[in-house]
Amino acid sequence: MTTRPSRPSRRLADRRVHLLLVAFAVGFGCILARAAWLQAVRAPVLGELAAVQQRASVTKPAGRGTIYDRLGVPLALGRQAMTVYVDPARVRDAERVADAAQTALGLDSDDVLRSITDRSRRFVYLARQTDPERAATLGREELPGVGFYPEELRIYPQGAIGSHVLGYAGVDNRGLAGIEKHLDPILSGRPGNETVVRDPTGRLIDVVRGSDARQGHDVHLTIDHVLQSRTEAVLDRVVRKWSAHSATAILLDVHSGGVLAMANAPTFDANEFGDVPSSWSRNRAVTDTYEPGSTFKVVTVTAALAERLVGPQTTFTLPPSIKLYDRVIHEDERETTETMSV
Repeated sequence: MTTRPSRPSRRLADRRVHLLLVAFAVGFGCILARAAWLQAVRAPVLGELAAVQQRASVTKPAGRGTIYDRLGVPLALGRQAMTVYVDPARVRDAERVADAAQTALGLDSDDVLRSITDRSRRFVYLARQTDPERAATLGREELPGVGFYPEELRIYPQGAIGSHVLGYAGVDNRGLAGIEKHLDPILSGRPGNETVVRDPTGRLIDVVRGSDARQGHDVHLTIDHVLQSRTEAVLDRVVRKWSAHSATAILLDVHSGGVLAMANAPTFDANEFGDVPSSWSRNRAVTDTYEPGSTFKVVTVTAALAERLVGPQTTFTLPPSIKLYDRVIHEDERETTETMSV
């Protein structure tokens, strides 16, 4: 035997169903209103935000030209390197990123952790111009928020040879001193660009082709790296022997006037230019003013000997000062009159 629900119970159930339908209708209405507001009112702003988050313009650095000596030996050239960076806002596991960076790149995990936990920053360097194989080891971890882009590392294969003449280029591959700075517009080339599209985790989806980078021009110097090396070795011995502060020598081709060697002592390794005093990296041959004084006597004496006006044993009486026109020139150290041979 079955019993039917009473009329008040049915009315209560119907009321609840109607109330539920109204709640669903109101909910769907709010969702539709929200969707319409986002698509109609907020669409331009949200579209720009999505474009910023998913599309980015990437500069393609131009390779820097090589500097050669007169024999075709490279004195300064570029080597492929990789720069590693992090977008903290996309990092899911900061500790994992820090540990992986320590293993692959040899960085301190605590320092890395401190630098990538600030999510208000969107770009943090992990390593500039690092070894590509080390960067590839980190890349195989496929860590969200970790990115890579190629850069060129400027190296000087001859070490300290010709470093004062060559100068050096900084971490951004711009010339900072010497030939590197003076001929920077010729050596640096023109960078290119491309647009990359990424998913919300930062993984690359597509690359929109842009302009290609233009390689910088090579430069050939009159410097001879062999003569340069020997000149620097002689200056080093002279400085050590006489406890001099510095020494400079310039070797010229008497036929063309080309500079075969321009050396200074002490010298420095251009690959480590940031670790030496500025006084060492200054090219004294072209920056310093020095009155030759008595060292120029060899020129006048040579001319007198060549013309047979004097011989090696010819003597002169030399007072401590002489008057030329309206000037009196004094001997630097001597205060008495002496007789000296040529």
